Amino acid sequence: MKQIIKNNLNFFIPFLFIWLCVLVIVLTTTKFEQMTFINQHNNWWGDWFFYDATQLGEGWFFVAMIIIFLFVGYGKSLILTASLALSSLISSSLKWYFDSLRPMAFFKDLKVNWHYVDGVIVNIHQSLPSGHTTTAFALFTLLTLFSKHKNWGFLFITLACLTGYSRCYLFQHFPVDVLVGSVIGTFSSLIVYVWFSDQYLKNPKEWHDRNLKRW
Repeated sequence: MKQIIKNNLNFFIPFLFIWLCVLVIVLTTTKFEQMTFINQHNNWWGDWFFYDATQLGEGWFFVAMIIIFLFVGYGKSLILTASLALSSLISSSLKWYFDSLRPMAFFKDLKVNWHYVDGVIVNIHQSLPSGHTTTAFALFTLLTLFSKHKNWGFLFITLACLTGYSRCYLFQHFPVDVLVGSVIGTFSSLIVYVWFSDQYLKNPKEWHDRNLKRW
């Protein structure tokens, strides 16, 4: 795993730096201060952009990538499927275990004129961790590992982080939810990728490299 991380520093260095910065904010400020700052910095462009950006963390988007990779290689498509299953299982289990309140319910007794984005259904339960963030980081971690051009790691970590931030902008999650989700998604994909890579080296399967274009 160390070598895999070393080969993809364009993704993992920014990830670690941003994660630590957000961790400091989470540890040194209150949830009210965090959400007030994010919520007050809104505009029509942000509403439009983050409404769409959050779709990158939807399950249907991940499934679409699994289908697309059937035309690239069955092995990669299988890895994507396993990562989605593992990260979703962990995320869903923690959601049910903690069943923590989301921002709208958490602050319901405060007389604050929060900004809500039109067309977004704001949930109230199962805040920790952020499922969208988990899914986005799981997907973009694997896309980084699959890519032969490692500079793409910068783009993929940017997209993953924007998805995570969108969850706070849309008033769906707290920063701590995003932090936890990013770790679950990233390490779920790393674990799955390393395990499948080891299995492939020990027992190569011809079908791994086949795809729907050349069955």
